[in-house]
Amino acid sequence: MSFIRRLTKSFPTFLTAFALAMAVWVSAVTATDPTEERQFPQPIVITVIGLNPDLLMVNEIPERATMTIRAPKSILEHLTNEPNLIKITLDLSGLGPGLHTLTPQVSIGVGPTEVIRISPASIPVDLETLETKELPITLNLTGSLPIGYQAEEAVLGVEQVLISGPKSIVESVSQVTATVNIDNVIEDVHRTIELVPINSDGVEVAGVNLDPASIPVDIPIIQLGGYRNVWVTVVTYGQVAQGYRLKYYFAFPPTVTLFSTDPDLVNSLPGYIETTPINLNGASEDFEVNITLNLPEGISIVGDQTITVQVVISPIESSLNFTNVPIQVIGLADNLLAKVSPDVVDVFLSGPLYLLEELNYSDIIVILDLTDRGPGTYQLVPRLELLNEKIKVDAVLPGMIEVVITTETSP
Repeated sequence: MSFIRRLTKSFPTFLTAFALAMAVWVSAVTATDPTEERQFPQPIVITVIGLNPDLLMVNEIPERATMTIRAPKSILEHLTNEPNLIKITLDLSGLGPGLHTLTPQVSIGVGPTEVIRISPASIPVDLETLETKELPITLNLTGSLPIGYQAEEAVLGVEQVLISGPKSIVESVSQVTATVNIDNVIEDVHRTIELVPINSDGVEVAGVNLDPASIPVDIPIIQLGGYRNVWVTVVTYGQVAQGYRLKYYFAFPPTVTLFSTDPDLVNSLPGYIETTPINLNGASEDFEVNITLNLPEGISIVGDQTITVQVVISPIESSLNFTNVPIQVIGLADNLLAKVSPDVVDVFLSGPLYLLEELNYSDIIVILDLTDRGPGTYQLVPRLELLNEKIKVDAVLPGMIEVVITTETSP
């Protein structure tokens, strides 16, 4: 009994000692790992949970949030290195249609921590009922076919489209269109076309899903009887100037549509129609000419009767070389002597044949410029001078000339 009395008397002393020990421990821990308040260095992703599958969120919410956290320094550094320990959720569980204001919930996988503030502190969420409806696809054709062609009934890969999304937006969709441009088309159309939801004012509606989002469309294009599309063949006569060649020519338009009241007559054509002949005699440069077609009797051209032909003429290219062309030294001071090795070069040229045929050795001037150079040994590149810039210098060999410059000695 006396032991219990002594223990009872000593209990306050023990309690005081324990409190002092805890205070000392806390003080020591705080001194080595002080508590700090920091804004977390990177935004954290906001995860939405609990959304009713029959509802849709129709407004945009922030994707990330920033936070200020109070915690021991070691905990803050640990979180900075492993930010995935922090989770921010927006819980929509149990919410029905309408506008709601929710507070993001923060969960931190280590402690002790305290979230001092979070931004945004509240998030508005607008929920609407998920709606679906089915509409037929409306095909719109734009542009015009050439004269003599006709579009047959189009075939759509799918006739109906399923629209889904927020009820208010889905209800605003009055039709779904597929638009095909057939301007100047002369062959069957086979395309995959994007579908577009529009409202009663003809304005595209955003915020809904279409299934399918695109469809294949086939449109047969036929040519009416009496019409036929043929190539234009250019007919020429004569020879271009000597030293030149006919590079190419082309007609615009390259094809024309012909018509006859007798379909058999137009169908008997060979698939092309010739132009009236173009005179090339003596031509030495490009030219353009407007001509007519050589049409058989009973056949007419649909549209513009004139064909534009562009004729491209270029010089005949060739190559030529001159061997042992002497090097001419210029710029050498009067009191100096120069020894050039080698003192001749081979010159290789290319260009229009008629210009090359006019060249001779006197036209080939190879220069070595020694201006401002004193005694010594140099490796220099010779310079070739040509009067006609249409001639191309392919090579001067050797490409480097050794020059030894010495002082002239008095006799």
